[in-house]
Order: sequence, then C-alpha cells, then structure tokens
Amino acid sequence: MIAGGPAPGFTRRAARGVVCCAVRALGAAALAGLAACPSPRSPGALAISGATVEIGRTGSSLAGVASDGATVFAALTAQPAAPAAPASATPAATAAPVTTLLALRPAGGAAPVWRTDLSGYGGPLAVAGARLVAALGGTGGVAGLALRGEPGAAVVALDAATGAPAWKLAVDSTEWSVIAALAAAGDGVVIGGAFSGTLRIGDRVVSSAGEADGFAARLTATGGVAWLVRVGGPGSDAVHGVAASGDRIAIAGTFAPGADLLGEPLVSLDERSPRADGFVAELDPAGARRWVQSFGGKADDAVAGVAIDAAGRIAIAAIAVDTVHIGGSELAAAGPADGLVAWWGPGGTLLNAVLLGGPDFDGLRAIVPAGERLVVAGFYSGSIRLGGRALTAGGGDDGFLAEVDLSGSVAQAWPAGGEGREEVTALAAIPGGFVAGVAHTARAVLDGIALPAPADPMSGAAILIRPVR
Repeated sequence: MIAGGPAPGFTRRAARGVVCCAVRALGAAALAGLAACPSPRSPGALAISGATVEIGRTGSSLAGVASDGATVFAALTAQPAAPAAPASATPAATAAPVTTLLALRPAGGAAPVWRTDLSGYGGPLAVAGARLVAALGGTGGVAGLALRGEPGAAVVALDAATGAPAWKLAVDSTEWSVIAALAAAGDGVVIGGAFSGTLRIGDRVVSSAGEADGFAARLTATGGVAWLVRVGGPGSDAVHGVAASGDRIAIAGTFAPGADLLGEPLVSLDERSPRADGFVAELDPAGARRWVQSFGGKADDAVAGVAIDAAGRIAIAAIAVDTVHIGGSELAAAGPADGLVAWWGPGGTLLNAVLLGGPDFDGLRAIVPAGERLVVAGFYSGSIRLGGRALTAGGGDDGFLAEVDLSGSVAQAWPAGGEGREEVTALAAIPGGFVAGVAHTARAVLDGIALPAPADPMSGAAILIRPVR
C-alpha cells in the first residue's frame, strides 16, 4: 500500500547475550533563554515526495531504514517457525532468523527494486557512498560469518544499486556483542554498541573492564578498521548513538560509576549509586577524544541517539525518569518520564536542554539532523502537546515525530496512533526531510494516512517519508 503524504506542513543490566535498554524519560522544565531561535535555512530539495508505504510481512518485524534520497532501504527480520515434529519426538530446534533487506522506490509502490536475504537479526542501516551498510546480530552463523559470542554481531555492505555483496566484517566477542548504532562517515561508517569479554573487529581487540562496556569503531569503505575505542568501567556501560559530519564524530550512551572514555573519567551524578547516567562525546577523525560531558538523575537514564546538525552542534535524544541534572541545571518531568533533547557547542558547552512529554510515561527513541533543526522520534501514553498540536493516545502507547529547533520549539509534528501500539523503530535523514519506520499492531493512522490492521499483530510495518520546513 502506498499513499501520498501531506505537503510540508532499561534497564542497563546485560543478560548473557542481550543488551536491553529500557526507555526512560526526563523531567519537564526547560533551560529557558540559553539560545535564540536559529536563522531560516534551506534544507535542499527532497528527492522523494512525501509518502506513506505499508511494507509489513507476516512473521516479520521492521528493524531499520535508510535512504540515499532516491531509494529507501528497509530491514525486515523474520523468525521462521520450527518444523512440526511428532509428539513423541524431541522438539525441533528453532530455525535461525532471516533478515530481508529491501530497496524501494516509493513512487512505484511497495514492490522492491531488489531484495537480499541474510541470516541473523536486523539492526540499523546507513547509506555510505555507493554502499548500503547493515548491522546484523545472532548466534552462530550470521550473513555467512561464524561468530563468537551469544549473540555476536556483524556489519555487511551491499551495492546500493543492485544489492550485490561488497564486504562483511565480524564484530564479535568471547561473551557477547551488540551493534546499537551505525552512521555514514564519508564512504565508510562509524558503529557503536556494547560487549562483554574480549571484542575483536578486524585486527583490533579490546577487553571489557566490568559487566559490559561500550565501543565505537570507524570502518573504511572497504571494510577495514581505522580505529576502535572502548567506553567503560567496572559496571555496565554502552554506546547507544553515533553520528559523523566532516571531520567530527559524536558518540553517546550510558555509563555506571567508575567508567572512563580514553582516560577521561565520566562524572556520575552519584558515585555511590549503581544507576546509569548519560554521556555525550566528540572524537576527531582518528578516534581521539576532543571533549566529553555527562548528565543524569537518580533513576536509570537511557540515551536514544546523537546527531550533528548543519550548524555543527551536537545533540542527543534521551529518556530519563523524574528529574535530570544537566549543565548545572535541574529539569523535572511533567510525569513519570519525559523525552530530553540537549545541544552542545564547540568544546562541549551546553547550549540548551528541553523536555518533551505529558503527564504519563513518555520518551524519545531516535534523533536525526534536519538542517539546523532536529527531527526526534518518540512515544507517549495519555496525552501530549507538541507545538500547536494536542495529541491523545489510542489503545496503547502511540508514537510521534517532531521537528525541534534550538529554542526547544516544535515546528511541526507527525503523529502515529491507532487502536493498538504504534512505535517508531527506525529513523534516517534525507536531503530536505526524513524517512521513518513505524511498527503497528492494529489499524493505525500515520500522519493522517489510514493503514489496515496487519494479519499478524507483530508484523505491521510502514515507512513515512516527510519533508521538513
């Protein structure tokens, strides 16, 4: 199904083999008066006109989206059912998951230009030069690679025009590894995630200092490893977001007391508390630390992603509970949790921090740049106000996307609601707009476009392509 869109207008405890980051949120007061509204901008032409495309497939879940401005790419992961066995026989082993990478031209509907099936669970996607780069995870064999760890991870590069394989690289550890974020950096990519044990990526090796550590690595256009850095200490730490622009690389994540980044201690709100705080850092092209800042509250915080806008500011999207301390200020949530957006300038100077949320548990899941503004993806229950729009959730948690400027004002919002649960699972920037992947369990309305209920409630999936102002 394809429909024209409107005109512009967790825990941080790591179980063996799994990192589960529960989305929590931040408080509600804003840091007023820290920054003026940005000047008007020209984001560039949107190569793909606004559209909503239903791509759900029974038994599959939407894991990632990306676009080069003309073609949209999506990752759908299916867990095949085990073959039936007689009641007296030993139960059959569960079949390995398969991720289908699709290349779509929205004007042509949901029929793919090409598709490629790879073993493993799907993750984030990015377009780097002429390549589509995908993160995968799983136990044993993934994309033809024999991985260590439960699970292990891998990066696979395909020709963006044809889907033909270009290169693949194991990102595995003696215990487990997960890739949480991936961003284009020239013709290569930067990846980030978490691991426990001894992590090996190509010829680079690091070992965790505690329960789990975060990592970031830069990969070349041919799959070589330019550098690998570790973030961590004796507790549980992770990198949840990476971004790159020119010679600037940003990473963001969570940490427990005692962690450091390349010798720089990460400052916890309370060194005696095991709760997770958030951090954001800038690295140079060689992976050296330029600056690092931290923020947090008395509850576990969660970082959803990081972005670098057209003005060179580094921004994060996060979720925190109750109250968050950031840059010497304290922000209190309107409800149990809100979403946080914060901006830093050169040298790590905090420029502004604002909260998005209502009286219930709300938060953010992703962030991308939109010129000098940002587009953030989030979730809410009950009610929420985004700029001039008042939204009320339907049968469960609803999703939203919002364009936010440096003052914290919401320029426009795109709601995702319905009778069940709607969730923005992936978000990518394109010239003049964004592409978002939305999962839905029942009939849904995505920015005014009605979508039917999926036959399998866990398989509803749609792509939203929208321009920004």
